[in-house]
Amino acid sequence: AMPDRRRDHHGARRWVHRCEWRRRQKQALQASSASPSLPCPTSSFLERPLAMPHELDGRGRWLVVRGFCTHDEVCALEDKLSRHYLRGELLPNPCGPYRFFAKVDEAPATYVDPLLTKLTSRCERLLELQGLPADRVLGRTLSLLQPGGFIHRHRDAYHPTQPGHRPGLDHLRANIVVRLRHPSGRPIIEGEPLSVEEGDLWAFYASRSHHETEKVLGSEPRIVVGFGWSVPQHHNLRAPALDASHGTCVASDT
Repeated sequence: AMPDRRRDHHGARRWVHRCEWRRRQKQALQASSASPSLPCPTSSFLERPLAMPHELDGRGRWLVVRGFCTHDEVCALEDKLSRHYLRGELLPNPCGPYRFFAKVDEAPATYVDPLLTKLTSRCERLLELQGLPADRVLGRTLSLLQPGGFIHRHRDAYHPTQPGHRPGLDHLRANIVVRLRHPSGRPIIEGEPLSVEEGDLWAFYASRSHHETEKVLGSEPRIVVGFGWSVPQHHNLRAPALDASHGTCVASDT
């Protein structure tokens, strides 16, 4: 069933209309410039390596990676979220008003696509999480906060009565900023706002640190794509590996 959107904000509807307009413009541009000898401008953006500056909290609570996604990837994610939103596939979050979300891994046929798969692998390589189990409580998530929505202060620790509980492990999350036009929507980890922008990624221990946002202000929604893993309690976030030739951290999808 379609979620009740009678309380939908005009700002969110305008955002959806802009996404629709941009999709039509992109389709028209690709159709007019199609050539068998020239690849689509966005056809290789998933494969190229990215140089990504970063900030690591001195106490190891969080890591911010700048420019984790390219502009094309951010646009593609925003279009993806707008389509799910229009189809009623982002459900009202019972934790608060003006919040919509989806647990990707509960309906992979609906939500998983090649872009999300690529970004999942990129996260695992960048954060050196290969071989560690994916979180089974939240898993991968799509999140949209309309203006007026906020994330309450909480932790995502594992509990014995909770489906997906993994005793003795911590819950590590990594989130991609897809749309953030007002600083009120920035994540707050243990009372400290993180200065993230669209295309950035932040990772933190959701089971160890309280996290929240302020009420989202302005006329634009806050959009985040999230990933989760179950890690040993002694696990520590580390700065991404440096490329020896350029001194910048690199994550390649090849």
